[in-house]
Amino acid sequence: SKKGTTPRTTPKSKKEAIPKAQPQASQKHEVPFGAYDNILLVGEGDFSFAHSLCTEHGCANVTATSFDAGEDVEIKYSQFEKIQSDLLELTPPVPIHHSIDATKLSAYKSLRHKNEDGNEEPWDTVAFMFPHTGGLSTDVNRQVRANQALLVGFFESCLEMKSTKPSAAGVQAKDGPAPQKKKKKNSSGRMPFLKVGGKVIVTLFEGSPYTLWNVRDLARHTGLKVVESFKFCFADYPGYSHVRTLGTIKGDGGWKGEEREARMYVFEKVATEPEQGEEKAGLKENAARKKMRNGDGLKRGRESDEDEED
Repeated sequence: SKKGTTPRTTPKSKKEAIPKAQPQASQKHEVPFGAYDNILLVGEGDFSFAHSLCTEHGCANVTATSFDAGEDVEIKYSQFEKIQSDLLELTPPVPIHHSIDATKLSAYKSLRHKNEDGNEEPWDTVAFMFPHTGGLSTDVNRQVRANQALLVGFFESCLEMKSTKPSAAGVQAKDGPAPQKKKKKNSSGRMPFLKVGGKVIVTLFEGSPYTLWNVRDLARHTGLKVVESFKFCFADYPGYSHVRTLGTIKGDGGWKGEEREARMYVFEKVATEPEQGEEKAGLKENAARKKMRNGDGLKRGRESDEDEED
């Protein structure tokens, strides 16, 4: 070599010359839950997903529900007691509701979201993590149809549509009001359950039989817009563990959801003129009431008159 230079060496193999590409941070999908979004979680098992959203992602407005009754959740999932304690100690505490049927969400008065002023507001996001009816049958076709009925009922409830068939999810929730046979999409002056442009999120495992459910087509059929789908990463939600509908298996047996590939689907509520008008009118009314409490705007006598008309 020449003076002051270092001789260039040739790599022995191509493997040494070209290092293995590392995944870029930009390829990682962002968590589709905003810190200040009004989030309703449906079909929680041990409520560990709600716990992760609140403690790891700082989501401040989360309400979590389970299909099982409270005593059944305690029996099925031994970790629930600690998770529930953590959620209730947060400020503000996380509302927890049991015996909630995901196909009848809009029928529950307790699930109508209210803001800090006590006025009703629509949800920003409704999420159903790994929905499943349980082992209703060993026949694959029957299982597929049952879970499709569950998803359709869930989508329709988020949109406050009249269900065409009874849900295969199970019996009517114990602590909720029975849904009326004849039900309008929205009563006059009532805030929509899910806001226009709001998200409906469903997470499913990859592969059969879950791909047979055709979740995208079911969502389109009910009027939702398919926004995107992406690989679901359990590591994005520290502390969250997938649990089965039959509960924790003794001896930690059975397959683990965290070891399987999964996918998250994001749908959106499309704007319709009647609902968009009702939502704007409701938000305007909330703003007017807030002004009245602050001493300006309309008089309280006017507000009471409007209440009587409602």
